[in-house]
Amino acid sequence: MAEQVSLDQLKDRQIAVLNKIAYTDMPTKNWHAGDSLYKRVQAADPKLAKELKAAGLDHLVIKDYTNRNDKSGFCAIAYVDPKTGATGMSFRGTEGMDDLLHNPKDMADNTMTASIGVSPQSLEAIAFFEKNEDKSGNNYLFGHSKGGELAAEVYVTNYNNVKEVHTINPQPINPYKLSPDQLAALQRDKFDAIVVNGDIVAWLGTTLYPVRYVKNNGTQDGFFGPHAVDAMLIDKDGNAVIERNPFSGYFGQGIAALLATKILGSVQRHLMLYSFTINVMVRIGNFLVNDLPDLVHKFVDHLKKAIDRFVEFTHEVKNALKEFVGEVVNSVSSWFKKHFNSGYKYATAHPFIQVDTYKLRSYAQRLESINRRLGQIDRRMDSLYTKVGFLDLWNLIQADLFTGESYKLRKCAAYLEETADDFETVERKIMGSL
Repeated sequence: MAEQVSLDQLKDRQIAVLNKIAYTDMPTKNWHAGDSLYKRVQAADPKLAKELKAAGLDHLVIKDYTNRNDKSGFCAIAYVDPKTGATGMSFRGTEGMDDLLHNPKDMADNTMTASIGVSPQSLEAIAFFEKNEDKSGNNYLFGHSKGGELAAEVYVTNYNNVKEVHTINPQPINPYKLSPDQLAALQRDKFDAIVVNGDIVAWLGTTLYPVRYVKNNGTQDGFFGPHAVDAMLIDKDGNAVIERNPFSGYFGQGIAALLATKILGSVQRHLMLYSFTINVMVRIGNFLVNDLPDLVHKFVDHLKKAIDRFVEFTHEVKNALKEFVGEVVNSVSSWFKKHFNSGYKYATAHPFIQVDTYKLRSYAQRLESINRRLGQIDRRMDSLYTKVGFLDLWNLIQADLFTGESYKLRKCAAYLEETADDFETVERKIMGSL
């Protein structure tokens, strides 16, 4: 009998099993919280149950289970470690990667996540966590593929209440809708992203968290074979073997990953304002839901309907947004500024300000110059693809992903120029009226 392993002592062998159980369609007849996880998995997948037991995880008990595969596609399971009282949650990813056309719900959700950063499944995952979390913060998250992205969504929303996150070949979370503190949270040691050599899903977007690149055991066939959890090479001690040469032996997947990262990264940057707006609305709604239930629930209901139609702003949603902003956000913002924002107090006490528009334009020109140099570096790096050896290709790819003209710098420069123009226009009007 394998020695029982608690959630705070996991090796990669146990992490792989806990990622896989999310794909189990467990029987729900006569189900209740407190059931043995091992027995429920055994009834659905005896082979996986055997792995669960061999990994020393057969002592876990079920806390909650939801399977909406026929509706939104969201599936997740929560379980408790009786040894420590810790709560674990595993989120299911996209099923049947080699047959994508038969997964319309998952693929639609994946597309929304990559483009605008919010999807029905991400909202369901956050709600599932908030329903089942250990209130003391002793929580562990697991997810493969789309499930890894869902685990990341839950983590950045509740990072202070999560001990560890373990993902395998995760779809990247859209970073352009995250706040600075959420981006910083992704850089912490508690966020673990394992990527198997040859997988391309982990590069379908912009990856801004550390990646643990591991060897492929060669057992999985097909273009998406490396994406499987079972493709990970694990040593006799239960740890994944580190890969030093990314995409070695998987040249086709490497080229596909490079193109996908470039294209989706560009799409995400161009939609980042839209993504940020949607994310802010969701976060404000979640923050105020207990204080203003009727108004916020009305707004969130319209938001969910809009998301189901790929976030097309209908007349009702616009009205709900106006009502929400007009009646809640302005009053909350004004109260906050008056009581906590020293800058606001200073501005009211010193209504006259001096602006050096020459410096504003000078700063704008310097930013544009930096941006041009970034573009030149990017073009020079592109010319290296035909000159570097295969072993240096991955280093070049990684460097190339972080260079190029910056949309943010262009916006900053434009803002400074426009601000200078506005101040000079107002100044001329004031002088003309004296």
